[in-house]
Amino acid sequence: MRFPPPEVLATFPKPNYVNPVTRGNTLMIVELAILPIALLCVILRLWIRIFWLRKSWWDDWLMVVAMIFSIGTTVVVIMATQLYGWNIHVWDSKIPQLETGRKVSMAAQTLFVLASSFVKISILVSYFRIAPEKSVFRKLVWAVLALVIAAFLTFLIALWVQCIPLSSYWTLLADHNDCIPEGPPLVVQSVLNVFTDFLIYVLPMHTLFKLSLPAPQRIGLMILFGFGGVIVVAGSFRAYWVHYVLFETYDVTWEGFQIWVWTAVETNMGVICGCIPALKPLLFPARARTQGSRDRSKPYGSGHSHKLRGVQRIPDDPDQMELDCRVLTSKEDHKADVVSERPMSDGGYTHKSSMDKSRYDVSSDLEHQKAYMY
Repeated sequence: MRFPPPEVLATFPKPNYVNPVTRGNTLMIVELAILPIALLCVILRLWIRIFWLRKSWWDDWLMVVAMIFSIGTTVVVIMATQLYGWNIHVWDSKIPQLETGRKVSMAAQTLFVLASSFVKISILVSYFRIAPEKSVFRKLVWAVLALVIAAFLTFLIALWVQCIPLSSYWTLLADHNDCIPEGPPLVVQSVLNVFTDFLIYVLPMHTLFKLSLPAPQRIGLMILFGFGGVIVVAGSFRAYWVHYVLFETYDVTWEGFQIWVWTAVETNMGVICGCIPALKPLLFPARARTQGSRDRSKPYGSGHSHKLRGVQRIPDDPDQMELDCRVLTSKEDHKADVVSERPMSDGGYTHKSSMDKSRYDVSSDLEHQKAYMY
């Protein structure tokens, strides 16, 4: 927290500890509007994946963890602004109130790092559903995942060891020579947070564009994934206000209000945007019911088969779908030249034609099911 020099203190107005000017209830209204939407999205996601498709996976449960931390972030942010002085001018705050506000700030920063990191990890893990084995896309997902986890652990540790003893962080009148500067790590964290958000946003676009689907479906999938751009925007606003509060103003409680707004918005919007692709079955209920009835007795990735006469089965593991598509495509010309063992008659010719048509239908269905399974 920046301490104003004497010449700046001289410009502060007389403190008003009785009835200070506040930012009002805007933040609480916004957060209490977004939080239920985020929670509803997670509930719908679990309902679709567990009870409808019977295909829940790690990405679903990681998003549940993210939602828990997002709720905690929202609650602490509301408490900080409504109870601990983060919506009034710094000159209207007493020292004990400012110190309590610093404790709340540390709790909020911790919850934000946890919530935003688990949102990112959940989204990246969900990309494995559409990433072919040994593909460049899959390797990039692993690389970004490693970056997110490394940043998460680094900044969490830096937050809790920036002052030794830790109490120096919120003890305003203590000697702060035992603390590292607060500004640079927070700015780096906020900028890196936006950078990883952007990487996660653009990662699947090339793969989705190459899917052998009709153009409207490809565009629809890209729009669904494109909702991640909202997180990039929210993170950018937060990064700007982090820099402004730490380096441009001494009225940190009044201007810091903006950080609290975008902190809670980013975490809750991250959950919402991360769940939107998983809610796609609500737009195509007939296909969802068909898929759910197929897999009624098997969990995700269990490897159970759906037998089709004379053709390869449609795999249940989405990671394998791309590979099977390539196998079918590479063998298509060869299979077309195979002569039926049945006598050369109209019946045999009809049987061969129907099998060729079935192969085409299954190859097409693989791409459609792969896109839908996300």
